[in-house]
Amino acid sequence: METSVIVLSVVVLLFAAVSAVLGFIAETTKLTPDDIKYSGGVCVYPAKPAYVLGICAAALLAAAQIIASVAGCGCCHKPPQGGGASESLLIAAVLAVAGYVQGVVWNAATTRDAVTVGWLIECHYLKGAVFRRAALLGLAAAVLGICSYAMLRAPAASGAEHIKPDGQQPAAGGEAQNPQFPPQVQAHAPVV
Repeated sequence: METSVIVLSVVVLLFAAVSAVLGFIAETTKLTPDDIKYSGGVCVYPAKPAYVLGICAAALLAAAQIIASVAGCGCCHKPPQGGGASESLLIAAVLAVAGYVQGVVWNAATTRDAVTVGWLIECHYLKGAVFRRAALLGLAAAVLGICSYAMLRAPAASGAEHIKPDGQQPAAGGEAQNPQFPPQVQAHAPVV
């Protein structure tokens, strides 16, 4: 494996791993209903570490994806046979960053209007595992990016034949796998 592939893989994986760790920590420190206070018709959301952790995680993941895309030219290079891997990589990365952004927005220190349902007053908060989902998607996107880069940089297989100009694939195997037999001649015996 080339040195550039190893270096890029280590850098991208390091950024993605730190992003995922920050995402998991943000998940444990996000706002809970007990943290939110109700005062004068508004919900008061206090500052929590999940806000800053989510911003850092999103920035590291974006940096990892930019490095992988620019180094592999994955954003501008289309594989000859259509390639769903680069689209999957892009979708996973965008969904991961969007998850981090959603978590950051809902963990910001701010006030929001309370929702009244009959006599019940509710303050909305972030439910579900948004940071955890973003962390796992970010790791998946980083692994896909590394695999894509490594495959783009891999040397061609030795003895590989190219596609013929008429679009047909070459015959699989060599002489031993595709033996050529001479046509058999039928000898007719005289009928008596």
